[in-house]
Amino acid sequence: MIPTWVRITLSITLVLVAMSFLGCGTVQEGTNEDDWTNTPPVSLTARLEYRIDSLTNENRRMRQQIEALQTENANLNTRLSELQATPVDPALAAPKPEPKGSTPASRTTISTPGYESALAKFRARDFKSAIEQFNGLLSSGVAENLADNCQYWIGESYFGQKKYTEAIQAFETVTGMAGSDKADDAQLMIGNSYAALGKKAEAKEALQKLMTTYPGSPLVKHAKAKLSSL
Repeated sequence: MIPTWVRITLSITLVLVAMSFLGCGTVQEGTNEDDWTNTPPVSLTARLEYRIDSLTNENRRMRQQIEALQTENANLNTRLSELQATPVDPALAAPKPEPKGSTPASRTTISTPGYESALAKFRARDFKSAIEQFNGLLSSGVAENLADNCQYWIGESYFGQKKYTEAIQAFETVTGMAGSDKADDAQLMIGNSYAALGKKAEAKEALQKLMTTYPGSPLVKHAKAKLSSL
């Protein structure tokens, strides 16, 4: 807002200028004198003051709009931060990937509470507890169609502990079980275990056996990839 003293000074200046023009009008034609006499100095000052007030009001409205937009933007940023900090609903979370060597989705899933508990230990990398629980299931006379799964995960647990010799023994037990749907997985892990021990010849032999014994297995491509890296 323009200070009052500035307005007064401006008004006086404008009046003086207008009066000077009126004084000069005596030497001009009558039409010019009539124009100035029809536009009093006071009206010029009023128009200037009105224009100044209009610009001031427009400036105030623009500031108010800017402040409103800044407030809205701050609210949106706050909401975005709240959404980012909100934990994902477990029901909507992606399912956990199957542990290495698990059976394809097309295979029959067999489960019991004790089996799921042991598998949870494996997924938590508590391999010692997993081995104990899987062995407990085998000792309790678990169903034959679940026994090979228990034996397989015992092998995977030993592999996780880097006890590759014990892992090979467990996997070979699986391949010796008639009708086991984990036999090809176990054969692949035998090759991986030998490779981890640095026994490349035995690893290649085990992987080649997988390809010849289970040619239709989806794990054949993994065996080929492993062979190419040995």
